[in-house]
Amino acid sequence: MLARVAPKLRLRRREELGDEEGEGEQQGTREPEVIIRLSSNSARLHNQVRYDLTCGAYRRVLASEDDLTLDLLTLPSRVIHRDLHDQIQRKQQQEEQQNKQSSKEGGDEARRLMEEVYRDMVNPDDLAKLDSQPNPFNFSERVSQTNRFSKRNLSMQTEAPPSTTFGLTVSPAVIHDAYLESYEIQLEEEMERELEERERDRGNKGSGTPPPGTLDPLELAGSTGQRHGQETVGLAGLSQAAKVVERMVNQNTYDDITQDFRYWEDGSDEFRPLEGSLLPLWKFTHDGSRQLIVTDVCWSPIYSDLFAAAYAPSSVGGGMLCLYTLKNPSTPERVFRAPCGVTCVSFHPQYGSVLAAGWADGTVVVYEARPPGQPGVLASCTGSGKHLLPVSQVQWVSTDPGEDLCLYSVAQDGRLTQWHVHSSVLVHTDLLQFKTDQPQTLTSQDRVMLEGIGTCVAFRPDDEKEMLVGVDTGAVFQCTTVDTIHALTRYPAHTGPVRQVLWNSYHNHVFVSCSVDWTVKVWIQYTLSPLIVLDLGGAVSGVAWSPFNSSVVVALSDEGRVHVYDLFLRRARPLCVQSLVQRRRASATCVCPNPSHPVLLVGGERGNLICFKLSPNLRRVHKDNKTTDERNPREIEVCKMERLIATNKG
Repeated sequence: MLARVAPKLRLRRREELGDEEGEGEQQGTREPEVIIRLSSNSARLHNQVRYDLTCGAYRRVLASEDDLTLDLLTLPSRVIHRDLHDQIQRKQQQEEQQNKQSSKEGGDEARRLMEEVYRDMVNPDDLAKLDSQPNPFNFSERVSQTNRFSKRNLSMQTEAPPSTTFGLTVSPAVIHDAYLESYEIQLEEEMERELEERERDRGNKGSGTPPPGTLDPLELAGSTGQRHGQETVGLAGLSQAAKVVERMVNQNTYDDITQDFRYWEDGSDEFRPLEGSLLPLWKFTHDGSRQLIVTDVCWSPIYSDLFAAAYAPSSVGGGMLCLYTLKNPSTPERVFRAPCGVTCVSFHPQYGSVLAAGWADGTVVVYEARPPGQPGVLASCTGSGKHLLPVSQVQWVSTDPGEDLCLYSVAQDGRLTQWHVHSSVLVHTDLLQFKTDQPQTLTSQDRVMLEGIGTCVAFRPDDEKEMLVGVDTGAVFQCTTVDTIHALTRYPAHTGPVRQVLWNSYHNHVFVSCSVDWTVKVWIQYTLSPLIVLDLGGAVSGVAWSPFNSSVVVALSDEGRVHVYDLFLRRARPLCVQSLVQRRRASATCVCPNPSHPVLLVGGERGNLICFKLSPNLRRVHKDNKTTDERNPREIEVCKMERLIATNKG
């Protein structure tokens, strides 16, 4: 800093000297004055003082010329030498001992003086008590008062609840008596409730038939009277506890199968991309089912682990309808006996406890399976439109809230009948009447007369007014519920009786049909030639679409073999072929995949009802990596069917 300022100082010095010389010449001879100006640090503080709290006065801060630091905080160090620390501790101990000794000596001296003064007036014991008490003349107490803000609310302003103090000895006998009293009270309530219901039933019988719309469609005829006859007085909650224990035992018994149902995946599918397998899981049986044939199987749309199985004898005899659950594979949850064979069954799509069944004598029966006792049963009779021959299929349709429940039945007497559950009565309406004795005659270009005997029916998922009806002549008719005389389209599907026809759940214009002529055919609506024809080498008893893949078809042959095809990957050979029973041959009658889990049920003769699990290749969704980023799974499946139609149509 001094080096930079030096040239400027020289120039100023010359100028000042020149001015002084001029003045000296004017004033005469005069000695010049030398002025030296140096730079200084203006940031440095001079005459700094600091307030000292110990002495209560300001003191001047003495700092060196070059020291520009300020002492903001000074803390004493806690780190001392070890030897010095020991010396300090010893010194403190000595001081404490000296203080104790001095206080003891002072106390002894005071006690000795008091004994000399009060020796004749007070005994030594009282004198010791007085000595231990504090001196009242030297005692002082410091008291401070603070404001206490008390908080109050409404609950504190109310009166305290009354309390009662009691004592009681509890023993096992007392507990037993208390349970008996509670149980007697429950029995009395049940008896009163039963008497009230009986009186209500007598009043209903005396008043005649209730007006239409006063009863809930789910309260089926005969349910109230039969329910009262089955009610018995027993231990409360015993049936529920027994059911829980039974399921716990079954869970431990079938633990390995349950683990396979949840977590098993066939690792060989990674090395065989065009092959799959079916893993047998549970086998469902019941008393007497070995002499019966499983005629139909249906999963519940509400409860994913519940399904119904229909049993019928091979010749003449009684049948039954069983409700099974995957949680208890050893015994069915409900068993409904029938005087004849049960040929078909169907769950209601909205009410999980309502199902319909068709019997071999032509009766259509509606069950309410919710009560644990005798369920409600509603059956058709001869005077109310009962079929004359065995019912081939029953099918529910969706209804709006407040409307009567509606179902359709097709039987071998040539009738397609609509049934309404109205005021606990089945009301029938014959929609289609197949002509078995008249030859086929064309009435117009788009309408044909119905022929043959109906064997199966399927309603379109997006429009339940349109339906497909398969007949024993091999044709499939597309009909509507509006026109009950003619069919819209006649598909020359097969050369033998049609066993089953189903719409595709993803593409509403595609359906599949199977027949005893060994073929399974895939159709597009309003096209009279099939898209794909699959030959199974034997009579086909059932067919189903996969709920996970739009192009996967499961077909079942009478020989007891399950064929799984993926029409998008390969149509020449199936991905999987597996027999229902490995050791001996057994005919198969029905197949039904689960809509929620990757399992399917296969039923056959001798009461065979087996649950299979599909391997990953049989349910894998094939995606196009270029175009599937912005599409949902349903759009992907619809696109697959469109490509399948484009490549096979024509």
